[in-house]
Amino acid sequence: MALFTMEEVRSRIEKGEILIVYDCRVYRLNNWIKQHPGGRLAVEHMLGKDATDVIRAMHPEWVLSTKMAHFYVGNLIEDPLTANSELKIQKQISEAYKRLDIKIRSHGLYETNYWCYSWEAARCIVAFIIMVGLIVWGPQTTWSYVTAAFANAFFWHQSIFCAHDACHNEITHNSTYDSIIGIFLHNFTGGLSIGWWKKNHNIHHIITKNPEHDPDIQKLPFLAVTSKFFHNLFSSYHNKVMRFDRVAKIFVPIQHYLFYFVLCIARLDFYAQGVVYLLTDDHVPLRKLEFLGMAFFLSWYSYLVSFISSWGMALMFIVLSHALTMVTFTQITLSHFGMSTDDGGPDESFAGWQLRTTMDIDCPPWMDWFHGGLQFQAIHHLFPRLPRHNFRAVQPFVKEFCDQVGLKYHIHGFVKSNGIVLKVLRDVANQLSFIMEVASHEAHEKRKLTIT
Repeated sequence: MALFTMEEVRSRIEKGEILIVYDCRVYRLNNWIKQHPGGRLAVEHMLGKDATDVIRAMHPEWVLSTKMAHFYVGNLIEDPLTANSELKIQKQISEAYKRLDIKIRSHGLYETNYWCYSWEAARCIVAFIIMVGLIVWGPQTTWSYVTAAFANAFFWHQSIFCAHDACHNEITHNSTYDSIIGIFLHNFTGGLSIGWWKKNHNIHHIITKNPEHDPDIQKLPFLAVTSKFFHNLFSSYHNKVMRFDRVAKIFVPIQHYLFYFVLCIARLDFYAQGVVYLLTDDHVPLRKLEFLGMAFFLSWYSYLVSFISSWGMALMFIVLSHALTMVTFTQITLSHFGMSTDDGGPDESFAGWQLRTTMDIDCPPWMDWFHGGLQFQAIHHLFPRLPRHNFRAVQPFVKEFCDQVGLKYHIHGFVKSNGIVLKVLRDVANQLSFIMEVASHEAHEKRKLTIT
């Protein structure tokens, strides 16, 4: 059994070893990294730091107790030269977070409530029947097709919550069964790639709100949630430099006005990203099944649209159906776009990171069905495998935890949270406008000097 300090771990990582630290033990993943279900990048973000809380949050118990033992190479020992008061505070937060997880499990809140999924399935089926019924057998009027478009958007809005849960293995807690559920809901009924979304979402959970690494906030050229994007950052997810080009300089100064319009076309980006992922990514576990699902969606959706009385009405139905999904994307972005993009440092606790970069949206319990429970994003980020329907029951425990360790639990009403996001977008837009104005003035003065 070898003994490592964290500095030794980081030194060996720089030489090419893939070492992660979990529960004061060191694991070497060089020979297995390509088989990691969450992708290579998810592991690489944890190199050189204590990944205990992240690994425990993202993986089922059998992985922790059985699978990881095959990669164990030694123990981590504390180096007194690197210990400091801040590191001790972060470790205390981590220990309290572990106790919180144990408390939640003791209350049975990791158990799935299948009655809730039954009601969600019923809502999806009713919305789907209304959409098909109005298009195939309903009166061929504008309002009939508008209503069908609302039903279509509502079907996608509700089904995406269940697809999200399937990605986190929250439904059956069996990766195979949940993958099938996810592909059915995402690929076959929605035309989106569940594999792409899962890869994207895993990285988002691990490295939340980091401008260089979190794909969920890398929205150039249309949106920039921090002025850091002005500097041509390299995206580790997309493996390319995000150029802050002329197009970005047109859109970003007015992004707070365009925000909701951009969300209206966000689903089109999801289609494109999914196709690119399936065609180019080296690690797609169910590539053929995903392609089959997307082809099936294109077939049945095109056939359904063919029943609409005119091409103009058909186009209106498609555009409106997709635009109305902006409700879903608004919910997704509100919890993060207005939060910190600062670097918390290599020793920041997982719980501290998630609570710094995520906010919850306050609403009455009777509105939970509309938000899908994902208005509790901070709670979801603390416990990614916790069934969505139990978030409200967990909230008092999280508030108590935050008070205990001195972390802030951000929660705001729907209107205020929109205001927070728009303010961030406006502030970044104003910064860019000021920079461009100064640059223009300097260029003008330089031309005057040249002429003189």
